[in-house]
Amino acid sequence: MTRKEALEIVKEHTKSESLIKHMLAVEACMRWYAEFRGESSELWGLAGLLHDFDYEAHPDDHPLWGAAHLETLGADPNVIKAIKSHYPAMTGVEPVTPMERHLFACDELSGFILAVSYVRPSKSLDDLEAKSVIKKLKEPNFAAGVNRDDVQTGADLIGLPLNEHIGNMIAAMKAADLSPSLTP
Repeated sequence: MTRKEALEIVKEHTKSESLIKHMLAVEACMRWYAEFRGESSELWGLAGLLHDFDYEAHPDDHPLWGAAHLETLGADPNVIKAIKSHYPAMTGVEPVTPMERHLFACDELSGFILAVSYVRPSKSLDDLEAKSVIKKLKEPNFAAGVNRDDVQTGADLIGLPLNEHIGNMIAAMKAADLSPSLTP
């Protein structure tokens, strides 16, 4: 499956611009980490791009519906397993491989980082630092839907201090030009 084909799947099943932006952010972070680790940025990027494509249309069956759909399309089994492992509470599939662990680590945190950038005066990632994200993580009412335990678990899964992981993700999103120009 090519990135173009994956993006068509995303757009076919997702109408929410903010959800599409989230998937693009996770893709950017996954590609960054793949390059950093000497892995396949194409494969890791596909996992990031496709991980939530079924969330809007099939929220009660996410990500199982999406994984089954991708199987019928002949998607790479490693991508499918990574997608299942990003939501182990639903699938029972724990993140074990480096790609799976990084997808779990990038998913919840990417949305939080974007949320922090939206409330900055610049509304940009350009001047965002990890310490600002850490500060907002300590405010339970800010982006209350973000599971802080999952954010820390993700950093632990990839063996990085949380502040370093956040810095890497900010760099990845900046490089992909995902800084918001307007709030969603």
